[in-house]
Amino acid sequence: MSIRFTIKFPIEPFKIINEDSEMVLIGSCFTEHIGNKLNQAGFKTTINPFGILFNPLSIANSIQRILNLEVYKKEDLTQNQEERFVSLDHHGRFSGHDADKVIEEINVSLLAANHSIKTADVMIITLGSAWVYKHLEKNKIVANCHKIANHQFEKQLLSIDAIVTALNQTIKALKIQNQGLRIVFTISPVKHLRDGVIENQRSKATLILALNEVLKSGEENLYYFPVYEIVTDELRDYRFFETDHAHPNQLAIDYVWQRFTETCFTEKAIEKATEAEILSKALAHKTLHTESANENLEQKIKRYLDRYK
Repeated sequence: MSIRFTIKFPIEPFKIINEDSEMVLIGSCFTEHIGNKLNQAGFKTTINPFGILFNPLSIANSIQRILNLEVYKKEDLTQNQEERFVSLDHHGRFSGHDADKVIEEINVSLLAANHSIKTADVMIITLGSAWVYKHLEKNKIVANCHKIANHQFEKQLLSIDAIVTALNQTIKALKIQNQGLRIVFTISPVKHLRDGVIENQRSKATLILALNEVLKSGEENLYYFPVYEIVTDELRDYRFFETDHAHPNQLAIDYVWQRFTETCFTEKAIEKATEAEILSKALAHKTLHTESANENLEQKIKRYLDRYK
């Protein structure tokens, strides 16, 4: 008797990434894993200009502010319990004890992202959670609580309609500034276990249903890549997770990357990524090579850069 412990389900390919594609990636921490893979493969990418974002409303807000060039001022910052200046729209990597420096970093990233979105071929948006935290005094959904006292927030589960409305408005705004932009939606496989196991499943189900509504609208150049389903059903085992049982490990990331390239890359894009991987491994062992071997490697790098610059 043959027993199968995993499945591999078919994914309809959409070969939208070429060897010269420029990409913007926004969303959860899994976005950064795919973004780093794209960087290593030699593609021009902009990754999370507001830092890691989890909920659809904060992601939509970040894109709208980037498109509208709504720069931040010092009065937009809040001080947390560690007396660090933070933005409730941003991840904690945009924080510090010097408010002027924090604002400068935020606005430099925002301005660069505005240019990137206008010139990008592909945007990848990864939704992480439908749970949000509302800051009661400011009456706004925040991207991150930044170690601010719990009593200042109210936790809510977004409705499907709220997510659909926010995403549709975002798509419309993106298409106005970049008509040919192709948008790939994904749902992060990271488990938000602090919310609770049942609550995490409700959250992911809400995101899935909301995206289904968005994608069936008939809008052109919208795609769905099933990262969540790949990790949940094809890699149905905790050996593909870190010790926290929440974050996919490197083995899982590498597998998703393989499925991603199979689905989204043209043949020339795959060829470019393969060459970049070979060169990257060779560079990692450069000190072990003879002088002639190193010269040969430098020539290969030059040919790669001349071909894909």
